[in-house]
Amino acid sequence: MKLSALLKWADKHPFFFFLLQNDPYDDLWHYRWVMGVGKSPHRDPLWEGHWYMGGWTYEWQAPYKRPLIEFPKAAFFVPQLVIAQEEAPSWEEEEVASPTRRLGPFQTTLTKAQFLERVERIREHIYHGEVYQVNLSFGLWWEHATLDPLSAYQQLLAAFPAGYNYLFKYQQKYIIGASPERFFWQWRNLVAQQPIKGTIRRGATWEEDLQQVERLRRSSKELAENTMIVDLVRNDLSRVCVPGTVQVAGLAFVRSYANLHHLVSTVYGEREKDVSWVKAAASLFPAGSMTGAPKQAAMHYIHEYEPVGRGFYAGAVGYMSPEGRADFAVGIRSWIYDSAARRLLLQVGSGITYDSEPSLEWEESWVKAEKLLEALQVSSRVLKS
Repeated sequence: MKLSALLKWADKHPFFFFLLQNDPYDDLWHYRWVMGVGKSPHRDPLWEGHWYMGGWTYEWQAPYKRPLIEFPKAAFFVPQLVIAQEEAPSWEEEEVASPTRRLGPFQTTLTKAQFLERVERIREHIYHGEVYQVNLSFGLWWEHATLDPLSAYQQLLAAFPAGYNYLFKYQQKYIIGASPERFFWQWRNLVAQQPIKGTIRRGATWEEDLQQVERLRRSSKELAENTMIVDLVRNDLSRVCVPGTVQVAGLAFVRSYANLHHLVSTVYGEREKDVSWVKAAASLFPAGSMTGAPKQAAMHYIHEYEPVGRGFYAGAVGYMSPEGRADFAVGIRSWIYDSAARRLLLQVGSGITYDSEPSLEWEESWVKAEKLLEALQVSSRVLKS
């Protein structure tokens, strides 16, 4: 079976969701391959016992500000056909064509000077005890853009195999993602989140790569960020879980991806029987790793300092099965494309603490964009200059 042929068939439908889970470290996955196609959006409440595919935008549980590419806050469909397998098939070898694309003028929602100035202002808020950490992001976007989302997905899959390589079509809009971060996982009444906080670029050689891993493990700043978000997630889960069941299974483990190392933690608990899966997900939303802490204060400053809404950036993308299996990624490392408006968007950001060096936070944000830009044969150096 050729992956390109399957995606072309799925793209004939107004709604489809395609997911490959490619993280060899992950031991929580339900299915390595999930796919569904549908004909209409689902606008009713999400109940137990059904397939749902799609996700929530950041604004589902956060102050509203209009994003550059807008979706419903809860953008789901009920698939007419589902494929869910514990192992992905062996796709027939094929030459992945370079994505057909024409990009118009390039813009950012924040210039470098604006980003650096906002980092300093956030550091002042932290100094005065108003907040401890804020995730500040900015968008890279193109008007008059023409893109083949199917070949772009295959290129991204080759460049950045991740925990969640997804392609989600919602009418004329597409999300093409390679998210490494799990937002919400459920099996029956067990729920979990795996926040990422702590990032460093991979080394050019094997020896340098090991040195980078050690730097990340010993970084007091990165470890403090991770621990802070783990405490936030534990608090969020405790509101919907049986008392005493919320646990940390792994704290600040290093996971390695194509161009980055991350610190990842696992927090889980047993959901209360009278709490629905949607309420459990809402208690965690938005992901604390994408807001900061305390969450409400951090979202206040995100709303103040980011000029446009986030949309699916920092939202969640995934599925729920009739058997109670749910798996949603944090909506990061994702292209968002509106084929009707011909607008293409990529959003990146960094967690700001008092110890943050503004120029390093700017550089870290661009490092997170590298593989996605590479998949479209766009040079980050050219864009930054």
